[in-house]
Amino acid sequence: MPVAESFATIVALIGQFRSERSVTDQADFNAFTEWLISTNHEEIKDLLMLNTKATIGIKSILNQDRAVLLGSLQKIDIALASFASSVEGFNQLAEAITPNGILSEQAISILKQFEQSGASKALTIQTMAGNLYQFLDGDGRSIEIDEDRFVEDDFQTLVNLGLLRQDFNDSGSPIYKYTRQAAKLISDKH
Repeated sequence: MPVAESFATIVALIGQFRSERSVTDQADFNAFTEWLISTNHEEIKDLLMLNTKATIGIKSILNQDRAVLLGSLQKIDIALASFASSVEGFNQLAEAITPNGILSEQAISILKQFEQSGASKALTIQTMAGNLYQFLDGDGRSIEIDEDRFVEDDFQTLVNLGLLRQDFNDSGSPIYKYTRQAAKLISDKH
């Protein structure tokens, strides 16, 4: 099992290891590898020992403050559930386990519209009728929004998950940039 294919497993094991330790317990790489052996994960320990980048990454993670690490793991959990919510077969499980962490239909629609238009960025334009989200390239159309009430929440969720990046123009208006990660998510759905 290559490290890239076992990322979720390794992250889950790091989370379990740190959550089992008290705040004052030492949580270094050696303690983690000993814990992997004692919990019957010797194959993963051996895999990690062969990969210098993985070892360095885990050492860095284990050196983080426990509360910061557990917060980061919670963000990963929500992100994973959001991605899973867009994959048939996993969507119901993701919604059941993390009901607040899934992508709304509108958020998925926004990404699909980026992909279909060939656009890489969209500008927020304030009008008297509300905000308009205009693609700055691609086919130049606007993003169709079904739920104006939640559009800002959907854009923020997409930014938090790294599916869009947020920037601002000289006037301070938000510009949303489409990411490779979003393109992959949308292409995997079809």
